[in-house]
Amino acid sequence: MSPHLQLLQISKSFARDGLPLPVLDKIDLEVQHGELVALIGPSGCGKTTLLHIIAGLICPDSGTIFLNSSPVSDCRRHVAYMQQKDLLLPWRTALKNALLGPEISQEEREQAEARAKQLFAEFGLSGFERVYPAQLSAGMRQRVALIRTLLSQREILLLDEPFGALDAITRSELHDWLLKAWEKSPQTTLFVTHDVEEALKLADRVYVLSERPARVKAVLTVSLQRPRNPTHSDFVALKAELLQQLGAA
Repeated sequence: MSPHLQLLQISKSFARDGLPLPVLDKIDLEVQHGELVALIGPSGCGKTTLLHIIAGLICPDSGTIFLNSSPVSDCRRHVAYMQQKDLLLPWRTALKNALLGPEISQEEREQAEARAKQLFAEFGLSGFERVYPAQLSAGMRQRVALIRTLLSQREILLLDEPFGALDAITRSELHDWLLKAWEKSPQTTLFVTHDVEEALKLADRVYVLSERPARVKAVLTVSLQRPRNPTHSDFVALKAELLQQLGAA
């Protein structure tokens, strides 16, 4: 089966003080249809830059992006991108923030609202549809941002450390909510994380990047059945292997 998303030899540099600063060095990566893939590596190695390239926010210096085996200049019409900050609009209610994608694509409002309210219920947000972002906790804001991303109904989800700023309990709850949504409707997903346990709890495969300029140092397959218990011996063994790869990176 051909990959849903494939990157071949993606490289990128930025100018700093008049000199080139290499960030990505010939990155090869692929995500199958309905697969959850994690991207992990040292801070500042270029993980977010790679998501920006896939989302069409910046262009690579070289390399090719393939979508369903066809080369594309970018995937912006095919991806929904949830960045590190929730980026909720403060003058819109939680529900209206979640409906931003369907509004832009001019979907039928009643159907979009029905889907949104169902997701609000599934994510434990029933009763907060008319609340403004300033009145929501950080975890609730992230849930609204995730619902907004899911409602965009794009082929591919890009998630850039969506849970990194949350406490451990809230982060674990959001893992469960994300997995429930994904199991109900498996969506091709590439997400960045610094959390080894998060990568192993959620992902089917984990790409390990090196220090900048980033190269793919290892690809780890996670074949454990979900839900995954971080204290299980197989999980612990995979965590040790991933930490070793990160140490080598």
